[in-house]
Amino acid sequence: MKKYLAILLTVIMVMGSLVGCTPKNKDKDDNLDNNVNNEVDNNNNDKGNDDEVVVDDEKKDLGVVLIVNTNLGDKSFCDLSNEGMLRAAEELGLRTKVVELNGDATKQVPTFIEFAENPDWDIIISGTYNVAESLQTVAQDYHDKMFVLYDAKADYEEYDIPNLYSVEHLQNEGSFLVGAAAALLTTSGQEGTNAEKIIGFVGGGENTSINDFLVGYIQGAKSIDEDMKVLISYIGDFTDSAKGKEMALGQINQGADVVFGVAGGAGLGVLDAAKEKKVYSVGVDSDQAMVLEESDPILAASISTSMVKKVDNTVYNAIKRAVEGTLPFGTYEKVGIAQDTVGMAVNKYTEALFTAEQLAHLEEVKASIVSGEKKVESAIGMNNEDVQRIKDSARP
Repeated sequence: MKKYLAILLTVIMVMGSLVGCTPKNKDKDDNLDNNVNNEVDNNNNDKGNDDEVVVDDEKKDLGVVLIVNTNLGDKSFCDLSNEGMLRAAEELGLRTKVVELNGDATKQVPTFIEFAENPDWDIIISGTYNVAESLQTVAQDYHDKMFVLYDAKADYEEYDIPNLYSVEHLQNEGSFLVGAAAALLTTSGQEGTNAEKIIGFVGGGENTSINDFLVGYIQGAKSIDEDMKVLISYIGDFTDSAKGKEMALGQINQGADVVFGVAGGAGLGVLDAAKEKKVYSVGVDSDQAMVLEESDPILAASISTSMVKKVDNTVYNAIKRAVEGTLPFGTYEKVGIAQDTVGMAVNKYTEALFTAEQLAHLEEVKASIVSGEKKVESAIGMNNEDVQRIKDSARP
């Protein structure tokens, strides 16, 4: 089987087309070792909806595994990734599994190897920057498997990975929009705002990806008012919601009345802090106000908007294109506002907080980014000194 799949990948690289894989025994045990903490089976092949399946029977038996570095239940990045996988399982009739690594970096390589060596799994998907090195290291040793790295750029010069496709979201563009929105809100006189031109940012970790959000956020805020200040804190992980809340409360006590939480599950603490202090938050990845509305409508009303990153579409599209034979393995792509992959959520809570004129202005800003008239800086590829320069420009 491994030899057959190696030939299959060669055909993909040379001809750009994907042929069906040899069917596997669905009843075979996975026999994964203890390095994998939590696994969620999403096998929908028995739903009896064959008339909706768009792939032939051989491709239908492809095994696709999504490995998330933290946990499901974050109402954000991981949950969106899983939604994309679930959609692929349902619409394409594939066998799928989601694995949670609980934020333990030592489990990355062993888990990737387990699935790369298991003949039941053909496509291995993971993200973001914090798994890039591990995924590339394993991918170059298993050219008979297909790998997808999302929300990060693979290093095709350093690693021999013609079997790995990578895609990166231009989160700096979406963050520019919510930064502009936060600056408009903090000076609006809305109940819960104050006279201080101060907004906040709480990141899960101090790395290139999180700083990319930050750079866009600062630039967007300053496009509204050059005197806008941004308080900056890093939690150190993406699961500690209590620490996220503590840091957000500290910023609110210093005058921030709008706080942007970019911290996965830990960001739920940021949202809770804004609710408790009757100020405003900015959600991330999903439209968090609408996601949380049913369970906590008061919390939802305090989320002014969210920087949406449609990771569900990214995961689904990568799987669909791989099945169709159109996913360009060995290459890297960027997707942003122009591709409707990132942006700013506008819902009933947003419309209640912002005037029609403010929302129209934000639409103009969005159009200027798409047209290229407005250039949004990015921490990706930026040296540390320049990132620090931008931080310092917004320091109170």
